[in-house]
Amino acid sequence: MVRSALKEKTLKESEAQFRFRGVDNTRVEALSDGVFAIATALLVISTSIPETYAELLHFLKDLVPFALCMALLMLIWFQHYVFFIRYGFKDAKIVAVNTLLLFLILFYIYPLKFLMQLLYDMFSAMFTKNWEAFNHIFSNIIRIEDTPRLMSIYGFGAASIFFTLAIMYLIAYRRSGEMGLSNKEKFLTRISMRANLLMGSIPLVSCLFCLLPVEPNVSFAIGGFIYWFYPIIMIPFSIRNRKLLSKISN
Repeated sequence: MVRSALKEKTLKESEAQFRFRGVDNTRVEALSDGVFAIATALLVISTSIPETYAELLHFLKDLVPFALCMALLMLIWFQHYVFFIRYGFKDAKIVAVNTLLLFLILFYIYPLKFLMQLLYDMFSAMFTKNWEAFNHIFSNIIRIEDTPRLMSIYGFGAASIFFTLAIMYLIAYRRSGEMGLSNKEKFLTRISMRANLLMGSIPLVSCLFCLLPVEPNVSFAIGGFIYWFYPIIMIPFSIRNRKLLSKISN
């Protein structure tokens, strides 16, 4: 029901830019939604059920990392949703690429949760000057020399997901004549492909940097800092493309 309502709202708001060809749910979308639901459940069940008040307070500490993980997961889900409502593909090639995407999401969910929890605990300890907790993180949870590999695992997973989405848009663009895409639709398809390439390039750069023979603490810090390039790159990219889109006729 929620998906149907979202589709109806999206259709009314965007019908002038894109003629949606996948309004009806397919078994591919149903399976994909199930996998996203499983990924969300894995975020929850990876934390044990609190049995005491102290454990409940500890569980509530996971709220921020869980919210960050959910936000990233919903970003990927929305990209997936937009793709299928735009093009409505059901053929074997898209099913194969979509299967790869779902596999990567399930692979990505635990490194994502671990990293978000680690960063939250680390920054909380730093801001509260709880150096005992800070030392506990890098002695009992993860060694400092292992942090670059953690960033590489996360970066590889994130880059692979966005590059897979870019491949899906590339397939759609190559079929633009077959589907009868308008000039605006072709432009939006190209932009979606390029946006995913940019979204995947940043974690890939972070991943590759963390594989360099650099001091682990420096590698971990700079590997994380690289993600701040997202707003620096994506905001001007979005503004520029909106201006270009307004100049394109159907």
